Amino acid sequence: MSSESGAGESKSKRQSRGLTAGRILLFVVLLAVVLAPGMVYFFGGGEVGKMKPEDSAMVEAVSEVEKEQEGTADPVVVEKIVERVVEKIIRVPVEAEPEPMPSKFVAYKKIDTAQLYNGIEIRSELQTEEGRSASVEREDPSSYMIELVIKIKVPKANQSLQELAGLNEHLPKMLPGLGSMVESGKVSPFYYHLYDLKQQRVQHYITRLNRVLSRHHFFDCETILELQHPETQQKVLLMQGEMDVVSDGSDGDRWPKLDEYISMSANYQPFTSYGWAKKTKTPNPLLAVRVAKLKKYETEFKIKGLSIERNRFLKSNIDLLKREVADLKGRSFLIAEADPFIVIPLSMVGKTKENEFAPSFGDYAAVVYQDKIYPAIVGDAGPAFQMGEASLRIAKQLNPKSNPYSRPVSDLKVTYLLFPGSKEEKKDAPDLKKWHQRCSDLLGRMGGLGEGYQLHQWEDLIAKKRAAAAPVSKPAPKPAALASVPPAPAVGKAKPGASAGAATEKKTQAVKAAKP
Repeated sequence: MSSESGAGESKSKRQSRGLTAGRILLFVVLLAVVLAPGMVYFFGGGEVGKMKPEDSAMVEAVSEVEKEQEGTADPVVVEKIVERVVEKIIRVPVEAEPEPMPSKFVAYKKIDTAQLYNGIEIRSELQTEEGRSASVEREDPSSYMIELVIKIKVPKANQSLQELAGLNEHLPKMLPGLGSMVESGKVSPFYYHLYDLKQQRVQHYITRLNRVLSRHHFFDCETILELQHPETQQKVLLMQGEMDVVSDGSDGDRWPKLDEYISMSANYQPFTSYGWAKKTKTPNPLLAVRVAKLKKYETEFKIKGLSIERNRFLKSNIDLLKREVADLKGRSFLIAEADPFIVIPLSMVGKTKENEFAPSFGDYAAVVYQDKIYPAIVGDAGPAFQMGEASLRIAKQLNPKSNPYSRPVSDLKVTYLLFPGSKEEKKDAPDLKKWHQRCSDLLGRMGGLGEGYQLHQWEDLIAKKRAAAAPVSKPAPKPAALASVPPAPAVGKAKPGASAGAATEKKTQAVKAAKP
C-alpha cells in the first residue's frame, strides 16, 4: 500500500505541475491576444477592439491544449526566454594605507640641491637628533640653527703665453714681443688682492645670499700680470677678463644734449674719474636736474618736526648734491657713448707709491679682442672687487648689440694692456688722433704689432655730430657795382647800425696785414 500510495502521490504531483504549466501558457497567450490589437493599431495595422479570425483560432487551440493536459500525466515542456544580466565592473580608487605613526623618536636626514638666481649652487642638508624637553631646548640657541658653509675654489692665475693664447689665439702673432715679457713676468699682487676682496664680500653678505657675488662676477678675472720688456724696459700691466659696460659721463662743452635712454639708465652717473676744467659757458646737460633736486631737499630740510632718519637722509644728500653741482659747473668729463676708455677696479687706485705697475687715470691702454686692438685710456674706476669694464663706445665696437644693460663679451677673452705712468701732465678733452699715436708708440716699445695687424683708428663721433647739426651755409651774394658802394667811414668807432660781421671782417684783415 505504501508503494501505491507513493505512486499516487507522484502522479498527483505530475498532474499538478502539468496544470500549472498549462495555466501559465494560457495566460501568456491571452495576454498576447489582449495586447495585439493595440500593438497592431500602434504600428498602423487596424482598428482597436476587433479580433481577426486567426486570433479566434489561436484561442480555441489553446483551450484544446488545456483540455488534453488535464487528462494526461506527462507534463508539458514550455520554453522560456531568460534574460542574461551583464554585470559592469566599476573601479573605485582606494586610498593607500597610511603609514603608521611613529611610536618613538626617529632621526630625520634629507639632502636637497638647487641653484640660486645668481648661479650659486646650493646643497642643503637637514639633520635631526633627539634632544631634551622643548622648554629646555627653546632656551638653547644651538638646538635650532643653520650652519652655513660656502665652498669656493679661487682660480689660479694664468702665467704663460700658451694659457693666454688658449683664450685668444691671435695674441702671440699680434704682439710678437709678448712671449719674452710673459716669461720674465709675474702675477701681480693686484690679482691676489682682487680675489681677496671678492672673498671678503662673500663673507660679508653670507647671511644675505641674494647679495652675494654671482658666479659670473666672482670668476671675472683670468689673470693680472706685471710685464716689462727686456730691452726698452717698458712696463705693461696685462689684465685678462670679460667686458661689462659703463655708460657714464657728460660734457656740456662737447655734447650739450644726452641720449635720454642712456642718461636715464639705472646706473648712469654724469661723472667719470677722468675730468678737466670746463672751457665754455654751455651748461652741463644734467646740471639743471641736480640744481632742482638740491633746492627741493633744502626746502624740505627747513621744515620742523621731521624724523631723525629723514633729517639725516636730507642732510647727507644735500651735501652730496652741493659737491656734484660744483663739479658739473666747473669740470667736463668723458662721455662713454663717444670716448674709448676702460674702467679699473677701485682697489687699484692710489697705489702708485707702493707698486710701480699701478695704473692712474689718464694712463694709456690698449684693448685686444679676437684679431683687433683698440687704443684707449684709463678713464674711470668701478667696484673694488670687480674687473673688466669699458665704455659704451668700445663695447659697441666689439659687439653692436651692446647697451647699458647688455655686455659685449661674457667670456674671459678680452685682454687689457695698461701702460703705467704714461698719462699726460695735464688732463684735457679727448684727442683721438693723439691717443692713437701715443698708444702706437707704447705698443712699439713692447715689440710692436705683428704682420697683418693694425691699431684701430677711432672716428670722432662728436665732430661728426656737430657737422651734421651745423646749418648749411648759403653762397655769399655777388658784390654790387662800385658806384653804389658808399664811401668808407673815417677810422674810429663804428657807426651805429654797422654790422658785427663787417667789424669782424676788418679785424681779420688787420690781423692778416700785421703778419710778416
